[in-house]
Amino acid sequence: MISHEQVGAARPWADAHVAGTCRSWSRGLRRFATGIAAPDPRLWALSLALIGIDAVWMRAAGMTAAPTGFVVAAAIVVVLLVAAACLATVKSDPPLRGMALASAFLITFTIPVAVLHFLAAGLGLPFIDDALAGFEARLGFDWTAYVAFLAHHPTLSWWLALAYHSSGPQVGVVVIALSATRRLGRLWAYIRLFSVTLLCVIVLAALLPALGPYAHYAPRVVPSDHLETIGALWHLEPVARLRAGTLDTLALGDLRGLATFPSFHVCLALLTAWALAPLPVLGPLAILLNAVVIVATLGAGGHYLPDVLAGATLAIAALAVRERVRRRTPSAAPACPVPGAISRADA
Repeated sequence: MISHEQVGAARPWADAHVAGTCRSWSRGLRRFATGIAAPDPRLWALSLALIGIDAVWMRAAGMTAAPTGFVVAAAIVVVLLVAAACLATVKSDPPLRGMALASAFLITFTIPVAVLHFLAAGLGLPFIDDALAGFEARLGFDWTAYVAFLAHHPTLSWWLALAYHSSGPQVGVVVIALSATRRLGRLWAYIRLFSVTLLCVIVLAALLPALGPYAHYAPRVVPSDHLETIGALWHLEPVARLRAGTLDTLALGDLRGLATFPSFHVCLALLTAWALAPLPVLGPLAILLNAVVIVATLGAGGHYLPDVLAGATLAIAALAVRERVRRRTPSAAPACPVPGAISRADA
């Protein structure tokens, strides 16, 4: 028979064992959370908030989402986050963790932003094409003559269109290259800049909508063998349906850029060139390619010259703010870093 004294002696050991187990679980949970916190916990929170806003807005507009594409995207994000957490806690592998985590965040952020972009296109605010065309004329740029020049030089037009369409794949190159070279701090900075500038473009495009120069000028001479759908004329139909309130179902495959002013292609070109600039060989090639992307935005992308200037201004302003903040932030490393934790280099 067990005495009261024996029970009393065993209880402190049991309590200590339970407390130790709780502390172990708590540490594991913290390591898991820090392992998936980059590029910034606030951006993850913003992504979730955008998902909520999209859901409420779509319900109010009587619009439903075709579930297949969104469910597949969500499943991919979950797999990538689990992989990133394991690569931060179970087996440390910063390059692979960077690739997984960056990919997961980009999917999580860009899809709800794209949905918000579509919904905002239905606000019905007046188009500003006349103002953009007038400003372009005051700058002395003849967009119609430029497109006619491209039509008479199909090889040049084809290569410009190819460069223009490289912007999306280049984001993947940034993720892979910066992760592989362990430049995770620069990768997280790139993703933060990408997110902030994209959201700014979406807001500005919603408040200052435009149909674009192909629709506004209706040029009679255009490039024939074009990789782009003739200056993004494809967007006229969904914009009209969104404004009329007749778009009932939104599928993931429907989500493409509707923004004319400012040009996110130009903004992204500058950010991508900045991100890859320090890398040997790849950096100079990225700078050259993205310079071509900026030129291609006018014809292949169907943008006014003010769109290009505004996109460039936004990117330069974002980089300037980032540099000012970085200089004001102390860069001291933590004395005892936690494996998988976000370091100052990730900030």
